[in-house]
Amino acid sequence: MRLVSFEVQTTLGKFERIGALAHDTIVDLNAACTAYFATSQEANAARRQALALVPPDMIAFLEGGAVGREMADKAVAYAGERLRGETSPLGPDGQRLTFDESEIRWLAPVPRPPMIRDGILLLDHYRVGMERLFKIGKEDLIPPAARSIPIYWKPSRAAVAGHRQPIQWPRYSEKLDYEFELGLYIGKRGKNIPVERAWEHVAGYTVFNDLGLRDLQPAEMSLRLGPTKAKDFETSKVMGPCLVTADELPGVARGEHLRMTTRINQETWFDGKISGWAFTFAEFIAYVSREETLEVGDFFGSGPPAFSVGFELDRWIKPGDTLECEIEGIGKLVNRIVRE
Repeated sequence: MRLVSFEVQTTLGKFERIGALAHDTIVDLNAACTAYFATSQEANAARRQALALVPPDMIAFLEGGAVGREMADKAVAYAGERLRGETSPLGPDGQRLTFDESEIRWLAPVPRPPMIRDGILLLDHYRVGMERLFKIGKEDLIPPAARSIPIYWKPSRAAVAGHRQPIQWPRYSEKLDYEFELGLYIGKRGKNIPVERAWEHVAGYTVFNDLGLRDLQPAEMSLRLGPTKAKDFETSKVMGPCLVTADELPGVARGEHLRMTTRINQETWFDGKISGWAFTFAEFIAYVSREETLEVGDFFGSGPPAFSVGFELDRWIKPGDTLECEIEGIGKLVNRIVRE
């Protein structure tokens, strides 16, 4: 299932909803579930049952586990049946069951993750960064600990943005860069998770763009505490367009290499594989969960493949550019750069 979070304008104001990309449209899962239950019970009871099983919030929905997923599948199937004979099917209270992309504002699949942890699980990117961005000598490019401990940092939750949302170029920088990665959402709470059980805690995957300011980053990293304002600013953590559930991409757990294509203004800058893993997501999850509870909706980033990032290619984005990344099995994350 391809799950999305979105905002829709109604006569009562703006509301956040969750949906599924299906039947060439966006199915509002809670509304479709309500309509499904209303075929066999009174409307108020249908609303209560749908709210309990398929709430219009992504974290609450993921917390429902297999029961919520089963009802969401039934809701999507019901919406499909209605669409065979109706252009815009309505629920018992006149609520829309489906929306076109032009009618919604995309949000990140989980608009407010409890925690973000962005890793560098592909060490070739780390090696190139140390050499080109931070001017580290070849003998010190990859310290021994980097081969035994996953590298990661914790970005700001306030920086999260979604598909099609404009990326705001910070006023205090002249070198904005992108990093497209594979993103993962936690779907089951856990602590001290063994590697062999880690995949049971995965809800699904998305495309992730971790933007950074290359003119600030070297100085901040020289302080030995990681990046701060070089990485954390509004719209710098872009996720989307959807959360593809883990059952749709079983190859990730098997170690298969997904194809990634990056385009700037429709020109291909990178076309390759997400490969060369120093650590798997399972190992990353197990390490982070040592005496620390992972919550439903927590986000993990993989880090980008080597030579897929602007500074590695010595090609630089500029205001007005449109950034697009496509990962096979997930879709395209598209955003435009704006600068005031």
